[in-house]
This record gives sequence, structure tokens and C-alpha cells, in this order.
Amino acid sequence: MLVILVLLCAGLAQTSPGHSVLVGLGVTATPPSYTELSFTTPDGLQETIGAVQAPITVSFGIHNVSGSSKNYQWSAVAVHDGTNEGSVSGDVTVAAQGRTAVTDNIQATCPSGRDQVVVRLASPAESISFWVTCPAGSAPAKRAAGKKKAG
Repeated sequence: MLVILVLLCAGLAQTSPGHSVLVGLGVTATPPSYTELSFTTPDGLQETIGAVQAPITVSFGIHNVSGSSKNYQWSAVAVHDGTNEGSVSGDVTVAAQGRTAVTDNIQATCPSGRDQVVVRLASPAESISFWVTCPAGSAPAKRAAGKKKAG
């Protein structure tokens, strides 16, 4: 009789209502819920930008490790010395335990040195980033063209 009772309880625990009862009793815990944000091809990130004003391709993945679908607001920003030099944003819904990939281009300005490309999720607040090198020798001409001499 005890064996039958144990088997019956084990079978009930495998169902959704049975799992809810066990969680309510504190016998089992709710599985963790989190989001993974990563680059889809980390070794294939764009390393250089070909011109002062050119697109920077960003490709990242979102993994929803939870029991329900979630909508994520994301943004990708090219930053140079603290200044936003271009951005793109959007939103995507990811199914429970699902993954999605996003690829987009930031129409960015890269005046000299390098830009940091930051990909952010609004909620949960997560971010990842990489650096792109600006074209050599193009910044002085661009900056000089915008200045006027007093005289």
C-alpha cells in the first residue's frame, strides 16, 4: 500500500497542478528565471569602420529562461568619448525558454580613435559592448572643415 501511495504522489508531482502544490508546500522551489544577452558571433564582431560616417553591424541574441514569454526593449549605441554617435533600437518578444537573434546596423560617426558599441536591454537592465576602430587620418579634415577662423 505504501509503494502505491509513493507512486501515486510521484505521478501527481509530474503534472502542473501537482508541481504547484509542491511549490506551495515548500517541498520544491520555483525554477530560476533570468535573461541571457550575448553576441551571436563574438569572434565575428566588426573591428573597424571604413569611413567617418558608416554603418556598424551589431548582432546579438536574447535567451528568455523563464516560464512565460517576455517582451524586451533593446538599443544599440555607438559612443565616442561619451557622445552618442549613432543608435538603433527596437523591441522583440521571446517565448518562454526561447531564443532570438537580432541583427541591425547603426548609422554611426566615428571621428577618430574608436567607438564603443553598447547593446542594452531596458528590463532586465543588462548590457554588453565591443569596440570598433575609426578610419585613420579622416578626423582632422572633418573637424577642420567645421571651424572658421576669426579675422
